Amino acid sequence: MTSMRETNLVYQGSEHPIHGTWLSVDVVAITDDAKIVLIERSGDPHRGELTLPGGLLAAWNGETVDEAARRILREKAGVECGDVAVVDVVSDPSRDERGHTVSIVVATRVHGTPSSAAHPEDIPETMPFGHTAMVRNALRVLAQRMLTDTATTYALLGTETSSVEVIWLFRALDPSLTATAVRSRLDRCGLYTRTDTPASRSPRGRPPSLYRKA
Repeated sequence: MTSMRETNLVYQGSEHPIHGTWLSVDVVAITDDAKIVLIERSGDPHRGELTLPGGLLAAWNGETVDEAARRILREKAGVECGDVAVVDVVSDPSRDERGHTVSIVVATRVHGTPSSAAHPEDIPETMPFGHTAMVRNALRVLAQRMLTDTATTYALLGTETSSVEVIWLFRALDPSLTATAVRSRLDRCGLYTRTDTPASRSPRGRPPSLYRKA
């Protein structure tokens, strides 16, 4: 019997001699300028189309979901990420024509912006493998969890952040929120404490406030 490692989801047209389920990790990576990292597929199926960075979990190497997300972003998008937060599990057996693939959808922050990154409103409507729906649902879940769920908040913002960083993140998650509303949420969330130290020097106006884990 051929193993997951040997097949590695190699495209075989309409032939599916291996009947099993694969486990993949698909990454919703948010850049500093509130874009979503996308990649152009280099192989079949859907060569040349934009998708989320994703790939099989290397279970045969004892890889964790966090490790898989970092590897996938490094290898496929050329960016590094910090902590990740699991936001969804997608098990639709029809989303990948190569076979039944259960996807663990994770979110993370990255520095640097690959050329194919896109603002949420510019995400293609019909990305392969159900990735468009994955992005939209992930952003909705993150908008609900940010500054309320401890694990998700610290994964995306860390233990030290600034008001400006939080405002920029919410531009990707929920553009309808004003900067004033985001600052109010940040001050009331109980996960961070505002310090007397400015986050950075600003050539004009008041520098952003620095917040540390409460």
